[in-house]
Amino acid sequence: MSNATSSSLAFSSLDALPTQLAILDEDGVIVYTNRAWREFGNENGYQGDSNSVGTNYLGVCDLSATDGATTASEGIRAVIDGDRGEFSFEYPCETPDEQLWFTMRATRFTDDGETYVQIAHLDITDRKRAELDAEERAERLRNLARMLSHDLRNPLSVAVGYVESLLEEAVDADGLEQVAGALDRMEHIITDALVLARHDAVEELSTVDLETRAATAWEHVDTGSADLVVADSFEFRADPSLLGHVFENLFRNSVEHGARDDLTVRVGVLDGEQGFYVEDDGVGITAEACDEVFETGYTTGEEGTGLGLSIVAQAVHTQDWDVAVTESARGGARFEITGVERPA
Repeated sequence: MSNATSSSLAFSSLDALPTQLAILDEDGVIVYTNRAWREFGNENGYQGDSNSVGTNYLGVCDLSATDGATTASEGIRAVIDGDRGEFSFEYPCETPDEQLWFTMRATRFTDDGETYVQIAHLDITDRKRAELDAEERAERLRNLARMLSHDLRNPLSVAVGYVESLLEEAVDADGLEQVAGALDRMEHIITDALVLARHDAVEELSTVDLETRAATAWEHVDTGSADLVVADSFEFRADPSLLGHVFENLFRNSVEHGARDDLTVRVGVLDGEQGFYVEDDGVGITAEACDEVFETGYTTGEEGTGLGLSIVAQAVHTQDWDVAVTESARGGARFEITGVERPA
């Protein structure tokens, strides 16, 4: 391949890139731009020749009043002077039609003893919009958590206190018991909603014992006459707080929906020790409902919040585990959690 052919092929490949690309000399003057660079200028009302060859790119940055342009100018000069091998930063770009975001990357190279800098502008608009949407959702959740934990929970506590006081005085006890039940349900909803809003990341990973954690969680749940049986145990890595939410909500689900006074809940290790199960001998879950039970708001009981099993799913997936529901050997519900990590 001749030098001329090789040079033509190189420029053609640069023109094929979707990234806007320019090459500057040591003075910051543009000596080459690719097709994407020129098309972007034409599409967004660039004043002058859209190929920009001969324009002092650093001079344009210096004349701009934005902080981003100043940052770009300083970074590119550092690359030209050899103080750093490359430089990159993200910046917004306002076009006549929409707000875009780019990453600018400056890379130093030499050709025939001359120093050049390649400037590439990569469109990251889709990624940036996704990040901003995620931040907005996170802020809404933080605001929800603050509202639930302060604005709503404080007056709820006051109301509960007054109801308990009146119950002790036997004032319209039947009616007050209904109010107390409603307030108690509100407290459960607030507690569950706070778990969903706050526990979306692993905070502490440690080695835990299945039997110990299951027994501890059992003590935190009003299980009535139900019994807990831990068939066997093993150690694995988990966030203790998230694991506690898994057990507590699975136990509560069995007790509330098992429909038996002598209910037995069993916890054990799955074959291959790749996870564990929680099952009961209650009425079970229909095949039609298996795909819906983890959805937020799904419940088959009038007293349920519809958040318990969605909390289980969130706590499981946050730790990169999986959860599936099936039928136990005794006809009840069986939840299998897989993908847990064994300690080294």
